[in-house]
Amino acid sequence: MNELTNIENPKILMKNNVLIQAKYSLTLVENRIFLLMMYKLQRESEGVLSCQISHDEFKLVIKHAKDKTIKSISNSLSNLRKKSIFFMEEKEKGKGIIWGEYGFLNGFIYDEETKTFKIEASQKIYDLLNTYLQTGYTPANLAVLFSMKNYYAQRLYDLLRLWSGTKSVINYNIKDLKMYLQLEDSYPEYGNFKRRVITPAIKELNETGYFEVEFKENKVGRKVESLDFLVKDLDRRKYFGKNLDESIECTNYEVINDIVQVNEKENRNSPKDVKLETDIYIPDESIFSKGTIRLFKNDFKDYDFGNILYHNAFEDAVAITLERDDVEVIEVKSYKYFKGALINRIDYYKKEIEENQKYQEEMSLYWWNDLKK
Repeated sequence: MNELTNIENPKILMKNNVLIQAKYSLTLVENRIFLLMMYKLQRESEGVLSCQISHDEFKLVIKHAKDKTIKSISNSLSNLRKKSIFFMEEKEKGKGIIWGEYGFLNGFIYDEETKTFKIEASQKIYDLLNTYLQTGYTPANLAVLFSMKNYYAQRLYDLLRLWSGTKSVINYNIKDLKMYLQLEDSYPEYGNFKRRVITPAIKELNETGYFEVEFKENKVGRKVESLDFLVKDLDRRKYFGKNLDESIECTNYEVINDIVQVNEKENRNSPKDVKLETDIYIPDESIFSKGTIRLFKNDFKDYDFGNILYHNAFEDAVAITLERDDVEVIEVKSYKYFKGALINRIDYYKKEIEENQKYQEEMSLYWWNDLKK
C-alpha cells in the first residue's frame, strides 16, 4: 500500500495560508516534489532545515517512468532551486505591500549508496511550514493532490479549500487568479484562459470525488471580471488519530473556530447522570495517578487533545504543575492546580489565535484592496 496516496489514511500537509496566497509556476512533477518536500520538512525534519527523501518515495508520487529516474528527479530539483516563489509582505510602518522573491530550496545531494536525496529548503519555506498556527493554515490532503494529473487543479485545490470551510460561493478576480498562477502575461483572451486552465482544473477536481465545483462568470459590460466558484468540499476538515502526528485540524482566516471552539457544556445533570468517558485520547497517561486519571477523563471528556491547540495546552499545564509541586506524577493534591492551569492555557491559546486571526483578516482585506487599485 502506498502510504502517500492512501485515501483511507491520508497524509496531511498543514499548508500555511501565506504559501497558498503566494504566486509561482511549476510543472506537475515539480509541484509533486515540492509537496513531498514540504510534508517531509514539516513532519520528519525534527527542527532542521533539510529532509531526506529516498528514490523509492519519489517514485510513489511521480507517475511517468521517464520522470522517475535519478537524472530526471535531479533535474526537477535543480529547476526548483532556480525558480522563484513570491510572497506578499507588508512594507515597513504598514505603508502598503510588496512582493518578496524567494527560492523553493537551497540545494540537494544524492547519495548513491543509500539511494537517498538530501534536500535543503530555503529559510523562508522552512519558516512558513513551522509558523502555520500563527498565520493560519489549510489542511492539504496529499492523497487527493497526488492523484491529480493537472498542475492548475492542484493550485485551485488550495485556493478553494482556503475558504471552503465557511463559504459555498468563493469569488476570485480573473486578474488575481492569473497572478497566483503567474499567468499574468498568458492567455490575454479570457476564453483561452477558461478553456486551457479553469475548465480542465475544475474537471480534475470533480473527478477526485472530494469536490463538487461549478463556476459562474461575473461580467462588467462584456468583459468577464471575476468567477464565482460554487463549491461543495466533501473532504474532512478534521483528521483525528490516536497519535499527535495524525491529528490535524484546518484553520484559515474565516474558519479559525475549527480549532478554537470548545464545547464547554454546563453540568445540568445530577451526579448520578454524569457519564464518565473512558476512551478519550490523553497525550500522556503516565503523568497521572490512578485517581487523577479518572478525574481528568471526567472533567475533560468534551475536549479533543489530539487537537494541536489542546495538546500544547496540556503539555504546558503538566510542566507547570510538575515544576510547582516538584513531583513526577500528578496526584490528587496537585490535580486541582493542574485543572486550573490547563483551563487557563486553553483560554490563552484561544485568545492568541483569535488575535492572530483578527490581524490576518485585516491584512488580507488590506492586501486585496491594495492589489485591486
